[in-house]
Amino acid sequence: MWQLLLGVLYLACGIVLLSQPVTSALILTYVLGLSLLVSGVVRMLVGIGHWQQSGWIMLASGLFGVLAGLVILTGFPATGLWVLGLLLGIDLLSHGVGWLTYALQPAARAAR
Repeated sequence: MWQLLLGVLYLACGIVLLSQPVTSALILTYVLGLSLLVSGVVRMLVGIGHWQQSGWIMLASGLFGVLAGLVILTGFPATGLWVLGLLLGIDLLSHGVGWLTYALQPAARAAR
């Protein structure tokens, strides 16, 4: 049943995206900004909760995600499309470093 519902949802979204590309681009931009904002808040909470295990890196990553989301949500379209790629790329890099640091903490403690 879920596959059927997802298939219908994907088809409907694809039709809307193809029929209204400009409006769809704006909606997807706002969805990206909101996703960065929410993801940043979650990473900040994880960083605070795991402060003893280098949580400051995750907190910094989350702070950047929140800032990137706010820049996209408040500045688009005046900031231009280049901001989307730049902020998303930097956010993904900081997100990856944060999660790698968090994941490698048990290995570093076990090696001591």
